[in-house]
Amino acid sequence: MSFVLGLAVSSIFIWRLVQNIPGEPAAIADGPVRLQRDGLTVFASSPVPTNFCTAKDEHGADIPLQAPKRSEKWPAATHTYYVVAHSTAKIPPQTVTVTCTDATQRTYYVGQRHTMGTYLTPALTAVGTFALFFIIGIALIIADTMKRKRTTQPHPYPPRPTT
Repeated sequence: MSFVLGLAVSSIFIWRLVQNIPGEPAAIADGPVRLQRDGLTVFASSPVPTNFCTAKDEHGADIPLQAPKRSEKWPAATHTYYVVAHSTAKIPPQTVTVTCTDATQRTYYVGQRHTMGTYLTPALTAVGTFALFFIIGIALIIADTMKRKRTTQPHPYPPRPTT
């Protein structure tokens, strides 16, 4: 029963993980992009040495962007996208406009914020939950086995005769 409960609870976190997987980003040449979740990530069609992009929210205010500390890429169904920058704050879902001033022929894209925490938290929670219920299940099996073993063993001292 503990294993089934562990699978059931873990499946909730796995469902959350699947829900967090963002769709393919939209090309910025197509115009403003509507974000469905907090934060944004700017991508390019090839690696970019520096951030040439700026972002504005639906009211025209600047959205601070930060280049990743290490090279990041996201292989999706149709392309491999290279991360140019992430929003530094958790901006709410809204329509954003991203402009990139790069003289090369790269294509730039904008999409949902991609961070390790987006995927890691639900994945580790699912694994941890299943492991916890698995350990509880094993402990219950061991306790039940030991209890059954004790009740089926003869008592080491025979009962005293009553007079």
